[in-house]
Amino acid sequence: MKEKVEGRERGVQSVGRTLDILEFLGSSEQEFGVSEIGAATGLSAGTAHRLLGTLVSRGYVRRNQRTRRYGLGLRALTMAITARERIGPLALPFLEELVEASQETANLAVLEDGSTLYIEQAFPAKRTLRMFTDPGNRVPLHATGTGKVLLAYQPPRLIEFILGRAGLSRQTVSTITDLSQLRAELQRIRKQGFAADYEEQEEGVRCLAAPVFGPDGNIFAAMSVSGPASRLDHRRMNAVLLHLKRISAALSEALDPA
Repeated sequence: MKEKVEGRERGVQSVGRTLDILEFLGSSEQEFGVSEIGAATGLSAGTAHRLLGTLVSRGYVRRNQRTRRYGLGLRALTMAITARERIGPLALPFLEELVEASQETANLAVLEDGSTLYIEQAFPAKRTLRMFTDPGNRVPLHATGTGKVLLAYQPPRLIEFILGRAGLSRQTVSTITDLSQLRAELQRIRKQGFAADYEEQEEGVRCLAAPVFGPDGNIFAAMSVSGPASRLDHRRMNAVLLHLKRISAALSEALDPA
């Protein structure tokens, strides 16, 4: 019995390590060497190489024969595209509910290639002034509520890797460009369960964002409310936050078939 339990534990650990590799490769469109993948996931080069071999043989990872570097394979990319296409229609009723509650624009975004990718949106019909980023647009992770949420819930090694490559470009006078300040902000986001963007990506625009979790308990997307700073004062943001947390949690439950 003990051997069976230990074998099961090793199997679960192996699955977890394999998923760590896939999640790391999925965070960027670039290719990486074995040592880079190992460093970002906390695996030894030997373990990373062994797991990559299995993933390559199944088509989830591809190996560049010329550079000997690795990237996501066709099977993983197909699954990612399919998931994105499905999540939009599924999330739309939740975004519309959030619009109804907040009377501001609601967005859904995912982490892709080291940036925030907006994939779905809903906005109030009666507002003459709306704040929105069209689906398909990308913005820096560190300068938006959605981006900071997507970054905050990643494994620490992956956070450092993404920040090391992306840098902290200044979008407005309010953008966080100090690495230690951003690290503290990400810790605060995980503790409180939401992020705020006080005109950090665009002057005059404020945003609140909360995580949406997948069935595995890992962050899948970020849901946000954005609007003019003149309307989203601190009192109103506190009221909107209650709806945002409730509806993002409801979407997380809807993503879990169990």
